[in-house]
Amino acid sequence: MAVVSLYPTARLRTGGTFLVLFVLEALAFAILPLSGRSEWMPTLIYVHAAIIAALPIGFRIFYGTGRTKDYWPVIYALFAAGMGILVSSLWHMDLTRLFGFAADSPQGISLAIFFQSLLRVTVVLILMAVGRVGWHSIYLQKGNLRLGLAVGLPAFLVLAAVAFLPLANQAGMADRLVKLLPWILLFVLSNGFAEELLFRGLLLKRVEPFLGKSLSNLLTAIVFTLLHFPVTYVPDRIPFLVGTFLLALIWGALMQKTDSLWGSALFHAGADCLIIFGVFASL
Repeated sequence: MAVVSLYPTARLRTGGTFLVLFVLEALAFAILPLSGRSEWMPTLIYVHAAIIAALPIGFRIFYGTGRTKDYWPVIYALFAAGMGILVSSLWHMDLTRLFGFAADSPQGISLAIFFQSLLRVTVVLILMAVGRVGWHSIYLQKGNLRLGLAVGLPAFLVLAAVAFLPLANQAGMADRLVKLLPWILLFVLSNGFAEELLFRGLLLKRVEPFLGKSLSNLLTAIVFTLLHFPVTYVPDRIPFLVGTFLLALIWGALMQKTDSLWGSALFHAGADCLIIFGVFASL
């Protein structure tokens, strides 16, 4: 009877942990990306910076003792992710403009994503090194590379073909897309790697001790899908968000299964092809 009576309490505790971590992840990840190019961006930069700074400082002051100190790796990972988002939001367009391409050209769009990804990854890796975090804990290792490539590479090739072939039937479009292929690859590969590191690689192993593998994957998938809510490049948002959520669950499960992010990053890049081929074809 004692075990039965404690079971609802354990479920409530897990549910409470899930909710708290969801709020913290949303604060660290969502403020700037959801704001897009709104007139509130300058103010939100300061809000985001204040929240990111408050995460580790507040935790250390008020909660960093006793059993709660076990949550420190999660807080530090959210701090690193938030800093990566902040730095990239401030400076990725400045770096892009150095090359002189129009911001709405395929080259300008690809460079913007490349520099955004580069800044995010660089900040995260520096902060992980400062925190003496092993690369294996953020899935930057070989892991089961054979399985990762067996899933990720065919998924990339199939999705890229699905994106390309319908457009190739339009007059002159096949040649145009082939010429843009280096820029397309720059976009999808840099974005796929950076997002898999940022949204899943950083957090899955840190959240698992408190939620288990399945709920950890669910949590990151929900936050990842939330960030895609304001997209304007699809005609129907609901099917897109449902597909994004299901793919996020698959990428997280693949990362957990292979203990590496390479397969998920390739799979993610392939899914980005479904969007970016159409976007570049319309420019």
